[in-house]
Amino acid sequence: MEDDPVERYTRLLRTLPKPREPPMVGATLFELAAQEYRLSRPGASLVEFDQAGATYLFDLASEEDQEERTVAAWAVSPAGARARDTAYQRMYPMPPTPDEAPVDRGHLVPHRSGGLFGPNIFRQDRALNRGWSPEGRAYRTLERLAAVPGAFFFGRLLYDDETSYPTHIELVVLRGDDLRAARFRNR
Repeated sequence: MEDDPVERYTRLLRTLPKPREPPMVGATLFELAAQEYRLSRPGASLVEFDQAGATYLFDLASEEDQEERTVAAWAVSPAGARARDTAYQRMYPMPPTPDEAPVDRGHLVPHRSGGLFGPNIFRQDRALNRGWSPEGRAYRTLERLAAVPGAFFFGRLLYDDETSYPTHIELVVLRGDDLRAARFRNR
């Protein structure tokens, strides 16, 4: 895995013909995510599916001794995303980590970009999710950029163990030729 996601994604997206149509960009980024994921998980059982306008890459873990988990997702932010159902989320709190670090039910695809529940939810560091740290503020900035209708959003969860608790999160937002990408520590 290269250290600079901005450079990696910029180099990859430059190879795509213009105009960069979202399905082509999403497929290209999924291919990269799947290749890199399989390097550490050769027995991965990756499936791709759509949910409410977002496309997910998910590991069913059928040949691995690990938890099932979302690997990546992409979406084009819709106009007029509905308000988040916070009451629903409160009914299913995320238990703290074994080291008691506070976590939230993070959304891989931001809610304002069309992300819902199920495979979109993952264990996320609370300060990162809520923008309470310098990294968290940068994370929230990318989420706000992604919320603009028509923006392309790609999120990737990186794992160092067999759990569904990612160690890092990579985000890519593409609006026209303006590419923003970053990697964030999640634990």
